[in-house]
Amino acid sequence: MSKINAVRLINVNYNNNAIRISDETFHFQGESTLLSLRNGGGKSVLVQMITAPFVHKRYRDAKDRPFESYFTTGRPSFILVEWVLDQGAGYVLTGMMVRRSQEAETENDEGLDMVTFISEYREPCLQDIHHLPVVEKGAKEMVLKNFAACRQLFDAWKKDASLRFFCYDCTNAAQSRQYFDKLMEYQINYKEWESIIKKVNLKESGLSELFSDCRDEKGLVEKWFLDAVESRLNREKSRMKEFQNLLEKYVAQYQDNQVKIRRRDRIRLFREEAGPIREQAEQYRAEEEKEKEQMHLLARLIEELNCLKGQSEETYRAVLGKMDAILEQIARIEYEKLSGELYALEEKLRYHMSNRDMIEAEQDALKREAEEVEHRLHLLACARQQEVLSEIRTELLEIRQRIQVSRQEEADLAPERNRIGRTLYRYYERAFTENDTAHRENREQYRAMSAQAAAEKEKLSGYEQSLREEASRQGALKSKAESYDRQEEQYNRIYGEQLARNILGEYEPGTLDIRRQGAKKELEECVRSRQRKKKQQEAGAERLKSLERSLQDLHTEQVR
Repeated sequence: MSKINAVRLINVNYNNNAIRISDETFHFQGESTLLSLRNGGGKSVLVQMITAPFVHKRYRDAKDRPFESYFTTGRPSFILVEWVLDQGAGYVLTGMMVRRSQEAETENDEGLDMVTFISEYREPCLQDIHHLPVVEKGAKEMVLKNFAACRQLFDAWKKDASLRFFCYDCTNAAQSRQYFDKLMEYQINYKEWESIIKKVNLKESGLSELFSDCRDEKGLVEKWFLDAVESRLNREKSRMKEFQNLLEKYVAQYQDNQVKIRRRDRIRLFREEAGPIREQAEQYRAEEEKEKEQMHLLARLIEELNCLKGQSEETYRAVLGKMDAILEQIARIEYEKLSGELYALEEKLRYHMSNRDMIEAEQDALKREAEEVEHRLHLLACARQQEVLSEIRTELLEIRQRIQVSRQEEADLAPERNRIGRTLYRYYERAFTENDTAHRENREQYRAMSAQAAAEKEKLSGYEQSLREEASRQGALKSKAESYDRQEEQYNRIYGEQLARNILGEYEPGTLDIRRQGAKKELEECVRSRQRKKKQQEAGAERLKSLERSLQDLHTEQVR
């Protein structure tokens, strides 16, 4: 039977929260222990707390102290009891984490959140009573973890297969039953503890009165346990009835022995009469040996058929492999053909792109040249106008000087001045007309030169387009020739052929037709060989089925 090794209480309050046990451990070492406390020192509270993890809900309450009255806050309290297992099997920790429920309407009657847990270990570890990480002790203060963090820690340990740690939610009836069943596996019987706590809770200070006449272990055994044992024994059994039961057992044993003796006699008689049966058995064994020989012959035949079948399948697989190789080569040739065409198109694309760049460069050059010509024409027109303007300005200065001289020499030369004015007017009018005519001629000449430049440009575009088409066609033909050269070289290397063209790049007349006819005949021969192999395989399968039917008939005959 397991014994209590230590008890640890964490954050337990009693006497209306007037007294608080912060973190206290009691070491019992698995021995009978006496705790001597003064009146009001907490004996009943201690017993009530120690027994709480091992009894059901209705046994946790004392007469005047309900169990839920000790827990008035949301911070968890811990009741830990460590047991020493028998025969040095290690230790088991049983514990309870309790707090006042935080929900307004709780499913349980007590209004408490309770989680019980069991931990089994052989050596000190993180899950034992002393190292359980629910309290963090610093240099000056001790911090208690909250309920959710402890619950999460316990669930993580429960999922770890390497640890023997179990936790249960006591607000769930199914898990509560699992917890008490688990206690029974460690010989912690809750019924015994409930019977003890019932006597303690008869009245206040019941613990003192209970031990008033049981001051040692002998008195405890005689007053408590012997009476309980005697009450469970049936001391009023009838001796005659016991004798009758004993006599019935002897009669049943006698009848059983008689049946066994008869059975022994029958076995002896069977052995005496089993001589002819043995001779028949020897004959059966001889027939069985013959059957084994026949079975051996059939096995050899089946083995030979399997060998032939394997050879046929191997030949069939070889033919299929050759066909697959041919198909793969065809696919490879198609791939190389498409690859060559792709490379040719890419080369053509690169050529076109380079031509496009050249054309764009030429267009830019022609555009710059046209702009230079236009600028030169404008300069020429401006120079012409500037020259005319200079001549007119010179003449104007000369006339002004003449007018001034005339004014100085002659005071009254108005008729001459008017004549000169008319002359100048006619001269300027004629000069303006000539200038306008020259301007129109220059404009017409510019339009003619622009039209000629556009025609030359269009002509150049046509030449460039023809050049690109010819280059593209030449590149495609060159790519096809190179692709065919690679295919021919690969074909000669793979099949060991000696295909060669003359100096003109052509095959001798009829060479390819002869090779095509030879390949066609070889393919037809392969198809006919495959059909013959298939027929042989079908004949072998039919023969195998026939042999199997013969074997079945022989087996039926043998059984008969």
